[in-house]
Amino acid sequence: MKSIKNEAAARCPNHCEPFDVEYWSFISAEQDPDLKTAILGGELNLVQCPECKTFFHHDGDLIYFDAPSELLVFVFSEKDRQREPELVARMHKDYNLIKNTLLKQLNMDYPPICVFGLEALKGVLQGEEEASYESEAVAASAAAAGLRVVRLKPSYAREHHFPFYVPAPEKDQTPNGYAVAASKVLKTGLQSKMLRNFLDQMSQDKALPPQVL
Repeated sequence: MKSIKNEAAARCPNHCEPFDVEYWSFISAEQDPDLKTAILGGELNLVQCPECKTFFHHDGDLIYFDAPSELLVFVFSEKDRQREPELVARMHKDYNLIKNTLLKQLNMDYPPICVFGLEALKGVLQGEEEASYESEAVAASAAAAGLRVVRLKPSYAREHHFPFYVPAPEKDQTPNGYAVAASKVLKTGLQSKMLRNFLDQMSQDKALPPQVL
């Protein structure tokens, strides 16, 4: 699905006359990775008042979608935070509409995330990058130790604060088997809170096997 722009009236923080702008209202990160870069750089939907020349961010609602990462974020205006219950209800209604129509072929089975303001969206994406770096370190250490590496379902890994990639047992596909594999990697000296959390969760008595792609 392609990224989409909308038109709206922008209101300068210096109370100048409103003016019309185009802004991104739907971002498909897989199709337009430059827009993700713009978010991280604080440049997305940045506009300039033609009257006083002040730069500011237009705060129109937008949806950020990254299909491979199973990440769907609804971004509402910071000034509407007091309407959070109402907007969360609207988000779930819109999510069901999107899931069952525009994105039906993806068989989405993960919940959306709600944030207020572009700075909050930036924080989500920075967290994703940090998790990706740590996950890559886990994968590299597991491979160096001669272990098989598997990719977890991204939304599952995000929900449980697990690495996106984990060491996997060759035969024992039980939670304990995954815990033993994780322990072997941690014993190499790798410092990973996410893998340590994965080990702890897989070691619990009633643990379920991880959701692997």
